[in-house]
Amino acid sequence: MYGWRARIGNISPTACAEILPYEFYRVAPEGVTFVSTNLVIRDARESSQVEASWQRFDTAFEDLLHTRVDHITLSGAPLVLANGVDRHRELLQEFRKRYPVPVGTSPQSFADALKYLGAVKLAVATSFIPAHNELVRAFLTGEGFEVLGIESLDTGMTSLEKALLAPTQVFRHVRGVGRKYSTCDAVLITSSAWPTLTVIQALEDDLGKPVVSSSMGNCGAPAAMRIRSNCIGWGQPLVPSP
Repeated sequence: MYGWRARIGNISPTACAEILPYEFYRVAPEGVTFVSTNLVIRDARESSQVEASWQRFDTAFEDLLHTRVDHITLSGAPLVLANGVDRHRELLQEFRKRYPVPVGTSPQSFADALKYLGAVKLAVATSFIPAHNELVRAFLTGEGFEVLGIESLDTGMTSLEKALLAPTQVFRHVRGVGRKYSTCDAVLITSSAWPTLTVIQALEDDLGKPVVSSSMGNCGAPAAMRIRSNCIGWGQPLVPSP
């Protein structure tokens, strides 16, 4: 068994997942594996696909528990925040009581990472539609952050197609957001569907402040289990060292 130290379960909102598994294995330590199950979203702009995915949460958890994972993260801010910030909080509490392993969501993971870094004022770069941006803003505000600005890279792409974005496109967009809201304490990149890992260090070097991505928030699960991840060159550590 490759996951002899830990097996990290992930519920991906999209019907296919490419970026998060790749980025996870770039930073994961030896003996830690990524166990993924997928929901049905091809395009998060379609509310019917979001609703259909909500109906599959329990099945997805059961599938991962059947493989004996040690931790489960429910990914996708537009998905888990779709019914509001209060419902997200209730849902997370329900899952943590119901299931025998630690459970998190991608929004809670990046919020926890930002708190660990001591950030309060945020610039947020997304690839979401305006309605989803407002869900993220409401969540972050509820977590005690001040959102100076939230800007979307309008690609016209579906959720599945965002994996085809060039890292240079992501870099230019995020750097522009960081420079526009230059008094921020940190820059947040939401969505684990687009490539971010390889540009985080360059962004931190250019902007002179921490840059947190959804993917790196999800990749913090091993460290939260006191297993040191290989984060050198991928920006600042987002959780305390084991």
